Amino acid sequence: MSDIEPHDYDGICTVCGWAGWFVSLHIAIRETYPCHNCRASLRFRVQAEAILRFYKDMQARTIKELAAIPDFKRLRIFEPGISGPFRALFGGLPHYTKSFYWSDLKSGELRDGVVNEDLMNLSIPSGTVDLMISSDVFEHIRHPDRGIAESARILRSGGAHIFTVPTHVPIRETTLKRVDVDGPQDLPIMEPRYHGDGRGGRSLVYNDFGRDILDRLAIAGFEASIHRHMTEEPIVCDAIAFVAVKLAGTSARR
Repeated sequence: MSDIEPHDYDGICTVCGWAGWFVSLHIAIRETYPCHNCRASLRFRVQAEAILRFYKDMQARTIKELAAIPDFKRLRIFEPGISGPFRALFGGLPHYTKSFYWSDLKSGELRDGVVNEDLMNLSIPSGTVDLMISSDVFEHIRHPDRGIAESARILRSGGAHIFTVPTHVPIRETTLKRVDVDGPQDLPIMEPRYHGDGRGGRSLVYNDFGRDILDRLAIAGFEASIHRHMTEEPIVCDAIAFVAVKLAGTSARR
């Protein structure tokens, strides 16, 4: 195939199961190589791999298959955000909840049928969630350690928060703080950076996370690890997801 670029690769989408060539569109590696069928980018497929590995006893090969398994359907799943390929597959599950954040609403209130959740102060009862999924969300939390603590609070023991933030191998060692949040106002330390919020707006990036996010997760009561993309293609195998499993005995703090 003469039109295949050196780093395009042949594979199977771990979200929907489509098989074919994943083609670089010459933008950020994590955000390219879209699936021809479900349009899941590389970072979502890596996250899907991490979810499938965590639930390996269910023997699903794709997220689409996993969503059809009765034992998985019984799980309580929380996914902050309103865009991304998982929502189409999980949206019909009986215990799946998505959310958005509007600063003028309280956590738990509804707008346009979507629940509002401040990830630093969730309305979800403690110890009730089996799986939390977040995709490039925590870099937008003003005080991320509060968000990490809240994710630990709502998860049951043995439950997992499987997430991505904008990083890849090699990972910087120390988180880079982009905004001073010690006072009531955001004070930029670096040139402000924004990402899309899924509704046509934009969200400020507060931190560029480093490997020390694993330490922050451990402090909150998680056993945390990094999942790398399972492929032999050197460039794309640098994409990663984080798997944080709540340890038994972790107190549910408010």
